[in-house]
Amino acid sequence: MRLRYLIIFITIGFSALIFGFTFKRNDTYFASSEEKFPLIVGAIRWDGWVGPLNKAGLEIEHTLSPNKYHFRAPFYSKEISKDSIQCREITQEIMDKDISYAKYAGINYWAFCWYSPHSGLDTARQLYLNSRLRNKVKWCVILGTDSFNYVSDSKWLIRKFKEKNYQKVLNGRPLVYLFPSQGNKLSQLNLLRTLSKGAGIPNPYIVVMAFNSKNADSICNHLQGDAISCYASTFNFETGAQYNGSAYYPTVLSSDKAGWDKYKATGRDVIPWVTSGWDPRPRIERSVSWSTYYKSNGWAEEGTPNQIAENVQNAIIWAKSNADVDKSQAILIYAWNEFDEGGWICPTFGFNTSRLEKIRKTLINK
Repeated sequence: MRLRYLIIFITIGFSALIFGFTFKRNDTYFASSEEKFPLIVGAIRWDGWVGPLNKAGLEIEHTLSPNKYHFRAPFYSKEISKDSIQCREITQEIMDKDISYAKYAGINYWAFCWYSPHSGLDTARQLYLNSRLRNKVKWCVILGTDSFNYVSDSKWLIRKFKEKNYQKVLNGRPLVYLFPSQGNKLSQLNLLRTLSKGAGIPNPYIVVMAFNSKNADSICNHLQGDAISCYASTFNFETGAQYNGSAYYPTVLSSDKAGWDKYKATGRDVIPWVTSGWDPRPRIERSVSWSTYYKSNGWAEEGTPNQIAENVQNAIIWAKSNADVDKSQAILIYAWNEFDEGGWICPTFGFNTSRLEKIRKTLINK
């Protein structure tokens, strides 16, 4: 009998010790405001890598076909010949690998450029949403990159807002970026807001993207947005000059920092962006049908993995030290997969993960 009580006593005591240890660990965890509201790091997805499913897919394979550009093609590419390559993310297996890479690196969410259902350019989004790994990396939408039906498409999007893998900020507000190239109207956004409210969803957090602070401020004011940001630094925010081909990545790095401060100076909330590179020479040399705004020398030399990781670190520091401006505590990297435009952190041909590895080391300690 005594032995029985002794065993019970020891068991209770051991359990209390474990519970106390766990409680202390949890108490420390929840005492940290940084852990309560961790910084969330996103990366833009532009998913034209679909081959014949959309003519854009064939055009960008054409831009990367010269052998000198094969190194920057995505990891799932197939080299057909010295000057021909296929880059097609059209299977579930490839998407699942993509998600795993992003999760490994510490990317919290992808910001998908919106393309209409059945356009072919929605293929990656659908593969992501169908993936068994979809909850490993969250997602949000960038509206304005294609036509969006604010009646039928909004209803679909609101259903996605309710799912746990849609990125929320500020106590449950769905994060929505807005690229204002398609003439978005206040009435349309108000419909999205109204439908969200009717579904019991907090007001979407609308972040207006523009390539200079004046336009961002003006458009945000007109559309009653919540914050401003930029897709990428395509010119030098310090000097206002275009990159001239002789500019090196440190110029891009300092341009991003200057841009964050310029956007902050508008008095609006800001989500800082990280430009992982701007070198659209593949599109300059073999033009694509949807864009004519590239300048012949409007590019900068690519950065090293360490330099790109440094840019990410700078954005993290800026976001934390400007939490009154970056209220969402989010940052956005350009880009996950803009391989032929010059901004990517996704592993590339030959499974080169050097950029992702350096970013991972930065994000582990964020």
